[in-house]
Amino acid sequence: MNDFKERKKKILQVVIRHYVRTARPAASGMIVRDYDFPFSSATVRNVLAELEEEGYLTHPYTSAGRIPTDKGYRFYVDRLMEAQKLTQEEERHIAREYRAKRRGLEEVMRQTSKMLSLISHQAGFILTPTLDRNFLKHIELVALGGKRILAVLVIQAGLIRHKTIQLNYDLKRSQLYRISKILNEKLSGLPLSQMREEMNRIIEQESNKYLGLLQTAKGLIGQAFTSEESEIYLEGSANILASVKEDLYDYAGVGSVFRAIEEKRIILDIVRRLVQSEGVKVLIGKENLYPELKDFSVVSSTYKSGNRVVGALGIIGPKRMEYPKMVALVDFVAKVVNNILNSEGG
Repeated sequence: MNDFKERKKKILQVVIRHYVRTARPAASGMIVRDYDFPFSSATVRNVLAELEEEGYLTHPYTSAGRIPTDKGYRFYVDRLMEAQKLTQEEERHIAREYRAKRRGLEEVMRQTSKMLSLISHQAGFILTPTLDRNFLKHIELVALGGKRILAVLVIQAGLIRHKTIQLNYDLKRSQLYRISKILNEKLSGLPLSQMREEMNRIIEQESNKYLGLLQTAKGLIGQAFTSEESEIYLEGSANILASVKEDLYDYAGVGSVFRAIEEKRIILDIVRRLVQSEGVKVLIGKENLYPELKDFSVVSSTYKSGNRVVGALGIIGPKRMEYPKMVALVDFVAKVVNNILNSEGG
């Protein structure tokens, strides 16, 4: 009995690997011939029929070979997939790319989605950390003219976020300098989520000539940095089309996933759900909940700032993907982003 179960697992594994590599169904004769199975074609055919009856395989049309179902892929990922690592050259390449770039938050996010896309040949994404989950390192306010101010926020590890603010009043450069100095003295080292509350406390206690400036500073903080929504950086959506162009069974779903990616709304919702738990996750087909992604999989991992999960990154591609390689890639890049966000001294 155990031998039979192992045989079924082996045949399921072969069907999935064959389909991932060729985008073609696996038939019993091909399995025996090409994969050196010590069983007859009739024996393999019977096993394929059982796997189909149990919901692990299906066939796209009459008398064809079998292809994996979502249940088959899930069993493969959870029980049959062998752990894989990136090559040393791939790891060195990723490290070099990050070292070559400045550490502005936007640049790190952009570089991450690009790196995931280039190596996976799929669509790469990263959800930015919401600012209120980070700690303030430094604030700079710069006059741009025309009642516009550039607010520059430096958070952990020297990551930079900036935003242009349009005011309905003028502020002199000397006033901006004093406001920046006050903010850095009062707020440096605090979580951004506490900045407005701390400003309220300081204003209540303040009765000197800086009260007006503090009230102005509170307004600037509210416009620039608090309660800011996460953004999603997504690169390589065209890779999805290239990866499924020979896959006749998934091709019909390409239009739907392109619409989902273009809107980003669906992708953003899925990724926000992924932030709720740590580690690498694989969502296959209908596990994504949205019909637009029923023919696609999402491989993702969370990343941290300190001990808290603050974002997620990963790849989107056809269910017929190299799961061991994708899991290894996403896991490694998440660790690199962790290191950048938590490095000492920025």
